[in-house]
Amino acid sequence: MSKAPGQVLCEHGGSGTSFTLGFTKGALTDIHLYRFRVEDADVTVVLDGLDVFRTPSEELLESLAERGHAVEQNDSGVDTLPELKVILSNESSFEYPMDEEGDPIHFDYVLVTSVDFGPRGD
Repeated sequence: MSKAPGQVLCEHGGSGTSFTLGFTKGALTDIHLYRFRVEDADVTVVLDGLDVFRTPSEELLESLAERGHAVEQNDSGVDTLPELKVILSNESSFEYPMDEEGDPIHFDYVLVTSVDFGPRGD
């Protein structure tokens, strides 16, 4: 068994969906999910019953907070749910749906990790 970190990239060509599985010492340590590029793709990523990539990002964060999850937001578009070990963000340069101000409506990236986030120095 290799002790070096490794990754496996998985892609679904029809939807433009991809995810990466990250391994350390042979154990799965993180999953990186990227939003589908085909808007009517039959792909759903669910977090506590909510569609992560189709629910508008602000609404998603509000709903998760209403369900009792701690949500840490910042101005750079990277939001965390520490107890779930989840990070949500808008990272892509792909032209996803935008609001009137040109900001992405939905998150386009989710990281699920086994690593604790630790205290933030805000």
